[in-house]
Amino acid sequence: MPRRAPVNKKLGRPRDVDSAETRSTLLDVSRRIFARDGYGATTNRSIAEEVGITTGAIYHYFNSKADLYAEVYEVVQHIVYDRFEMVLDEPGTLTERFSRALDAAVELNRNDSSIAGFVVTVPSEMQRHPELAELLVPIRNRTATFITRLVADAAEAGEFSDGVNTRAVEDLLNSVLSGLAIFSTVTGDIDRHRQAVSALQLFLAGELVKGRGR
Repeated sequence: MPRRAPVNKKLGRPRDVDSAETRSTLLDVSRRIFARDGYGATTNRSIAEEVGITTGAIYHYFNSKADLYAEVYEVVQHIVYDRFEMVLDEPGTLTERFSRALDAAVELNRNDSSIAGFVVTVPSEMQRHPELAELLVPIRNRTATFITRLVADAAEAGEFSDGVNTRAVEDLLNSVLSGLAIFSTVTGDIDRHRQAVSALQLFLAGELVKGRGR
């Protein structure tokens, strides 16, 4: 059986360019491993081996595994909500804009399924590991901010029927986004995710089922 070639591990303090590249690679690799194995089962060794550095070199970039996880989470927040917030810059009704956000989620998942895989585990990881909750709470409000703005714009435009509770609408939309992310992660089937979103978009447009008398 042929011997496996040794990983070329970088030693010493990295140069500036190498440091930035290695840090970016560390975050990408860590996201995939955290999404696949979970926070508790992920080790610095497994991350370092895939990146091609020593385990000790990780501490040049992050003080602890918890700090690394928090940084991955913040990067994911930027990836997802920078894209989602582009929806807020485009005109349209609540359902039209939310539909575009659903399209953006499908595109993100198709490009890198580990993003949704990471996001859906965050709430349970925070419950299991209190040290994460302390780090993540200050940076986990972008989801709520995006949905709040979406609903507030619709309310200001007079889109809602009398008596509609806008907080309930926010809870509904948040549940839909998180539920679809969980669905895509559990099934691992990007096409089914796309089809589920398409069915929801027809529902939002009032075109999913035939009306009476048709």
